[in-house]
Amino acid sequence: MKAELDCYLCIMSQVVRVTKEATPDEALQHRVFQEALRLVSECPAGTWPPELLQRVYRLVLEGTGNVDPYCDKKQKANTAAMEIYPRLKDMVANASDPLLMACKLAIAGNSLDLVFPTPEPDPETLLDVALAMPFAMNDYAEFQAGLESTPLILYLGDNAGEVVFDRVLIEEIQKVSRGEVYFAVRGKPIMNDVTLDDAYFVGLDKVCTIIPNGSDAPGTILRQCSSELRQLYDAAGLIVSKGGANFETLNEADKNVFFFLRMKCPIQSDSMGAKLGDAVLMKQKGLASGDRNWTGAGDPPSQ
Repeated sequence: MKAELDCYLCIMSQVVRVTKEATPDEALQHRVFQEALRLVSECPAGTWPPELLQRVYRLVLEGTGNVDPYCDKKQKANTAAMEIYPRLKDMVANASDPLLMACKLAIAGNSLDLVFPTPEPDPETLLDVALAMPFAMNDYAEFQAGLESTPLILYLGDNAGEVVFDRVLIEEIQKVSRGEVYFAVRGKPIMNDVTLDDAYFVGLDKVCTIIPNGSDAPGTILRQCSSELRQLYDAAGLIVSKGGANFETLNEADKNVFFFLRMKCPIQSDSMGAKLGDAVLMKQKGLASGDRNWTGAGDPPSQ
């Protein structure tokens, strides 16, 4: 997904936020911002937004000497989400369709984002959000069917805190699928994206295999990823892609990818014909069936 003009404004606003997190030195903040502005202005047209973010984030880290500006906020998000983990499990266990409820919770967890802050202030508030979010696109039936037949599932994580909601979904996936689940995290800290430390903190290693993707980019830029990640990507019969950055880097992939995200970016929502705040569970473009255009606040239509 190529960057549009509005993407540059968004990216520079993120530079301001992360630079303030990285250093209290206002003079240094200004210097870093000016360098980031120059760097972005020199990037060729058609660059993906996650690539732009990767480049400016590296500049901020190098310029301020702070290798993980959001470390404390990520830890707080993980801790807060783990506190409601038992409630998430209860919601799933008591649902008429536990897998569908786990999907809704995983999408609601995508709200825990420092790039596009949503009105929900904490993980607990997201429990009600999960029940009320309308689906702009819903390929749940195909997702459920795909789980039953694939021997290998690659789950591409997104944010800290959100990873607890991912754990709940993975635990439900393993009840309906014989496929081995691999969970990919970022190779290095980038914004509040999930890393190995976050995944281990929330106990994800107890339910699946965790692998770093070898890249410090938000999203999944395959040409930058490790050979291990690329091999798993090629071998996977089904891929779960969480969040907007993964969508931006994989929306033209020729794979059986299911995108799980909440609409937070106006450009993404406009491109899908969705509204900000909507939930999306969408099979890769060109691979989904006629249910692609179904919208509604409830469960998917019967098959």
